[in-house]
Amino acid sequence: MPKISDSLNHKNVVCPFCSLHCDDLEITVDDSKLSVRNNIPKSCVSKFEQLNLAKFREISSSIKGNPCDQKKAFQHSRQLIKESKETVFFNSSVDVNITRESLSAASELNGIVDHVNSSVFLKNISIYQRRGYMATSLTEIKNKSDVIIVFSNNLFKTYPRLMTKFLATKDSFSINPKNKKIYVIGNKKNNKRDCDIKDKRITYIDFDNKNISDLLDSFTDKKNISSVSNKFFDELLTSIECSKYLSILWATSELNNYKECNEIIYNISAYVVALNKTMRAACLSLAGNDGDVSFSQTMGWMTGFPSRIKFTGKFFEYDKDAYKATQLINSGNSDLVIYINSLSEKKLNLNKKNKNIVIGSPSTKYNIEPDVFIPCGTPGVDYKGHVFRTDNVVSLPLSSLRLSPYKSAQQILREIIK
Repeated sequence: MPKISDSLNHKNVVCPFCSLHCDDLEITVDDSKLSVRNNIPKSCVSKFEQLNLAKFREISSSIKGNPCDQKKAFQHSRQLIKESKETVFFNSSVDVNITRESLSAASELNGIVDHVNSSVFLKNISIYQRRGYMATSLTEIKNKSDVIIVFSNNLFKTYPRLMTKFLATKDSFSINPKNKKIYVIGNKKNNKRDCDIKDKRITYIDFDNKNISDLLDSFTDKKNISSVSNKFFDELLTSIECSKYLSILWATSELNNYKECNEIIYNISAYVVALNKTMRAACLSLAGNDGDVSFSQTMGWMTGFPSRIKFTGKFFEYDKDAYKATQLINSGNSDLVIYINSLSEKKLNLNKKNKNIVIGSPSTKYNIEPDVFIPCGTPGVDYKGHVFRTDNVVSLPLSSLRLSPYKSAQQILREIIK
């Protein structure tokens, strides 16, 4: 085991933060401080280097906002668990290993397990449960897709290396990448600002994405009833009809605020299915920056269900309405919520109707002080783990880059449940 003062250079590191999980990072660790050596967007670098800040390296456990040692936090957590009649394990950002441990803990307490983004990713799952789904992978998009349509308002801010790593690449296995055509449809100002490259293969089209269904109907009928100009519409239609492999990408989280969200997802998948009668086309919904994909994949192969399950003494039972964590919390039908947040910077929305235990990275934010806060390390930085990429087809190992003063979320769960 290296000493804390050793300088180490790690190559081919998998990024745990964005669900593209790029595996080409080079990171130097000197006295536990991380330095990213790649020429990548600043937003990617900052995910790692903010963990060097003293305020994130010296966080202690706390009870009702009052600092305490870890042993006392564990004891108080065990007491809250002992007194609880309905415990919810609410995963806010997790990897495969933490999800497995959550399931194990829930089986000890007859607890409920859900994810903060389940309302979003269950929309995608419901589509291919009802009618099927012709999906693709990032590798296929990079190497085989010659025409790519991206419905985006802020996609390149959420996935900063999406364009350079998978869409507008310089190399490809089976097509000439110079001939690719990439159409980015949505908030043109945001998309151009957040995209990390300028490339003549990329065309930005300003469009209100709540009207995606109108645009798809226009493509099907070959008559423009959308707000896209006829010039761009004709170019898009010609590119689609001449393509050898069309890919359509979006993020359901961006569409979730539209009342048309379910209709849009259904129509994209239906359009892709229809195209495959005469050509090759596929779609991909991007998700997982809060560990959504790792969570739902692990839940699926361990329980048969994607989320919203309860252990009932012998097996896990699924009910998307009865075990919806936000509804249980807001209605006061749970009395203890254990939040697990190992990766995300989003603020946790705690409810004072419940007792709250937060197992979180040192940078975790919340709206009210939890009953107990226990800092944990970050998978892929402080300890090993596993993640699934956003396309669901690739799992990647996370490395331990440095010695950490914090335990892993798995270790903490084991300590407070026993």
